Amino acid sequence: MQLAKEAEILKEIRTSEEESEGILKKAEAEKHKIIEKAKKDSLKAISDSKEEIMRGQEEKLAALREKAASLRNEKLQESNKSVKQLKAKAEKNIAKAVDFVTEKFEGMI
Repeated sequence: MQLAKEAEILKEIRTSEEESEGILKKAEAEKHKIIEKAKKDSLKAISDSKEEIMRGQEEKLAALREKAASLRNEKLQESNKSVKQLKAKAEKNIAKAVDFVTEKFEGMI
């Protein structure tokens, strides 16, 4: 009877060990699953952040290009205005120069 009782206890111990091993295997599998999910989520977060940074940089670059184009156009308009003023002044001076040369020429005759 004692032997049967010891055999029963050993059987219970073996069953408990098997259950423990099963629980450990499930826990280990769950641990790996959680780690893989965390890695995947981290990589996605990093990727999303990089994309957001790139979009921000592209927006800033586009704004700077637009500002540069605006300044360029403004400077071109100012230059054109200056050219027109100088041209008008030169044309006015040409008339004065012709009159001056004519007077000098007439004075020599």
